Amino acid sequence: MQARLGVMLCIAAQGLCLASADARPLEEELPLSSAACWERRYDEAHLAAHPHQKVARIRLVHLPGTWRAEPSRGIYVALYVNLRRRVTAGSGFDYQLGGFCRPRGQALHCIPEWEAGSWRLERGPQGTLDIRNGDLVANPNPYDAEEIADGAVPIPGRPDDRVWRLRPATDECGIE
Repeated sequence: MQARLGVMLCIAAQGLCLASADARPLEEELPLSSAACWERRYDEAHLAAHPHQKVARIRLVHLPGTWRAEPSRGIYVALYVNLRRRVTAGSGFDYQLGGFCRPRGQALHCIPEWEAGSWRLERGPQGTLDIRNGDLVANPNPYDAEEIADGAVPIPGRPDDRVWRLRPATDECGIE
């Protein structure tokens, strides 16, 4: 009886049930056909308040025109990181990690092609994007092979790198 009622409500609502079933989490933040960049640079005050945080700067890049789409694997995004104890002069990034993201609830769960942890992308408050760290391992930037490189760094989620809250990047959406 309850199942029939649910089906009848979906039919009565027409597109409402289909739209919610077909919608991908974070479609606005990471559109399938255009570039999107999100970034956070932690200031000295934040880093002083979180002495065990490794990440000083992080950028999430989604460039569907550059990276070949693989719908069965999800959308591809890359993370670029500067650690607080080693920050490249200028605007470049020291480490990188890419992975495929697939819907999981109201978020995207992202996994690299090799054993390097995982992360979860969630909509944050006031137009932000949260990255929940699943104990990542990042390779030196640039590094093209799909494996953990010599010089890779672990970035454990605990104690102070559990969540990184990013805003849309203000500069060009590129890889440095």
